Amino acid sequence: MISLKICFVSPEVFGWGTHGGIGYVTRLLSKKLVETGLEVSIVTPRRKEQKEVEDLEGVTVYGYDPYINQPQFMKALTSRINSIKYYQRVKADIYHSQEASYNTLAALKAVPNSKHVITFQDPYTIEEWKKIEKVDEKYTFTKMFQMRLFIERQLISITCKKADALYTQADFLIPRINHYYKINSKISLIRNPIIPVKRDMIKADSPTFCFLGRWDPQKRVEIFLNLARFFPKCKFIAMGHSHNQFFDEKIRKCYKNISNLQLTGFVSEEEKSEILEKSWGLINTSIREALPVSFLEALAHETPIISCEDPEFLTSVFGYKVYSDSFVKTISEFLRNDEWINKGKKGRQHVEKFYDVNKVTKLQVKAYESVIESEAT
Repeated sequence: MISLKICFVSPEVFGWGTHGGIGYVTRLLSKKLVETGLEVSIVTPRRKEQKEVEDLEGVTVYGYDPYINQPQFMKALTSRINSIKYYQRVKADIYHSQEASYNTLAALKAVPNSKHVITFQDPYTIEEWKKIEKVDEKYTFTKMFQMRLFIERQLISITCKKADALYTQADFLIPRINHYYKINSKISLIRNPIIPVKRDMIKADSPTFCFLGRWDPQKRVEIFLNLARFFPKCKFIAMGHSHNQFFDEKIRKCYKNISNLQLTGFVSEEEKSEILEKSWGLINTSIREALPVSFLEALAHETPIISCEDPEFLTSVFGYKVYSDSFVKTISEFLRNDEWINKGKKGRQHVEKFYDVNKVTKLQVKAYESVIESEAT
């Protein structure tokens, strides 16, 4: 194996109060790459108690100043300029962006002679933004917002064309990426990694449903919370919290007295695994998704998905697709028989076959080697 230094260019890393899907994937994959003998760093915005330089399970994490007290435009610009010195400090062979973004542009500017690769994790098109606009007033389609998206698309399109390799976590995203960013280059599939669960699953005796995700507007957690009132004989467990403390406190106060509803807040990896194991179904109420890590985690625990979103047909094949937000109708159908047990078992087999962290890590190492070897030829 070629000796390589890899630097992840990531908007987040799982830790210091950040618990998003991209952060989870970045942390897990970087840890496994270190175990294969690669030298790995992450450059990411500094969060809460995070220091400028941290060691995270053998991975060096550089946190640059996010300038959170500046206006949005100035914050975005100043923080990216600040990040350049960290990319230069790492001196990696390959800079791996966990999404095409201004972070990628900063890394290219910082070290133009290194190799740059991009994984499209969760690309937003105009259609995606219009969905979010329906539930989050911060993204109202004003002329200014449309201009911002236009400039962003043009710059990121140029950035993608300069990359040495492009990957995506799901095949269905490729047409979306090609159309939005006008890319003609090959986009290869390298799925996101999941740690297999090495135990038999023991489900709760009574119907139990869970929610896993941040309580932000596009996730529409209130739909899940209200389901507890429609199904008093079922148990509902809502994991996660909102980035907005005022909203988080408000919603907990509103729903705290529903006897069959449990509001856990943030949970550890062990607690999450226990809840996913006993749950009969993972209910996802988001107005839009790419392919969230939570779907894969649920299926790894033999827990079917109940959602309006159907990435890679994971919902329709290993769960129950919801049409027109009719969650009550779908859950009623779910409860009529034990079909969900077989769906969950098949979902686990699928995840273990295609998303096992060890298999994904090997594929990613081969992809890195191919990028380096292409330079030699």
